[in-house]
Formats: sequence, C-alpha cells, structure tokens
Amino acid sequence: MAGRSRVMRLALLAALMLSACATTPPAADAPAERIAYDTNSWGRVVSGWIVGRDGAGTWYERVNDSGQPGPVGPYELRYHEFDVGPAQMAELEAVLANLPDSAPNPLDCEMFRTDDLYGTLRLTHGATTEELAYNQGCRDASYQRFMGQLLAADALVAEWGKAEPVSRTERYASDNTPVSK
Repeated sequence: MAGRSRVMRLALLAALMLSACATTPPAADAPAERIAYDTNSWGRVVSGWIVGRDGAGTWYERVNDSGQPGPVGPYELRYHEFDVGPAQMAELEAVLANLPDSAPNPLDCEMFRTDDLYGTLRLTHGATTEELAYNQGCRDASYQRFMGQLLAADALVAEWGKAEPVSRTERYASDNTPVSK
C-alpha cells in the first residue's frame, strides 16, 4: 500500500507541475499588446499602422509618384514613427472597445459597392492574434456602424503619425516590386 500511495503522490505532483506550465489565455477585455491596421485597394497597400502597448508606433501611407489617388503606378511608402502616452492609448482602446465581439460578415450585405477599400485590424495578445477583416463596400447601416469604429481608430492613429516627420521611405515599381536606391 505504501508503494502505491507514493506513486499516486508522485503522479499528483507531476500533474501539478505540468499545470503550472500551462498558460492562461488573455482576458477578452485585456488591452492588446500590439494593434495593427492595414487598408488596401486592388491588392495594393494604401495605408496602415502598428501600435505597441507602450504607445510606440508607426503609421505609413502610400504616395503615388504621379500624385494621383488610387493604387496604380510607381509609389513610395512613407513611414512616420510616433510615441504616445497612456491617455492617447486609452483613447484608442476606448474606440476599439466599441467593436462587436465578432465582426459582421460583408458577404451578408444587402447593399454592396464593389472596388472599395478593405483591410484587417489585428489585435495581438501574447502568441495569439485576433484578426477582424473589413470591406468598406458594405453599405448596410449595421456594417457602417462597425466601419465607423474602425475608421475612427484609423483617423486617430493617422493624426498621431502625420504629426511626425517621415522617418523612412521605401520605393516600389508599378508591379509592387521594391526599387533599390
């Protein structure tokens, strides 16, 4: 009996040690460690940004060589580095907190405009990244409320980025291949 009891205690101890190694998923309302957002058109970048929990971030935009809007022709990606404080991060988190738990599906739209901007919001917690894809072509009222929150977050971060000088520029040809300097 003593041998069996010892084996059971060792098994229990091993189970406890293994459970201590298990990770707990982040709480759904925990602030993301990294937030990323991108906007595209016709498979080409338009703008985007990445912000860390510490407020350090990068905002970038496409600028066509021709000066014309739209994702055509040779272009530059211009990057602006910024660093915001806790109050600004709280403002961004408040905007994103109003997003629905699951993004509405634009394929369910009754009023859909083709060839509009689309992209993805990515919220990273540790090794887990939640992606919310969007398509501005969905004109249904419920979807537009969802888009309103995303566009408010995008406008807020764009304001932070535009306030800073260009820190880096990358050049691309019409076919999106990098152009060496």
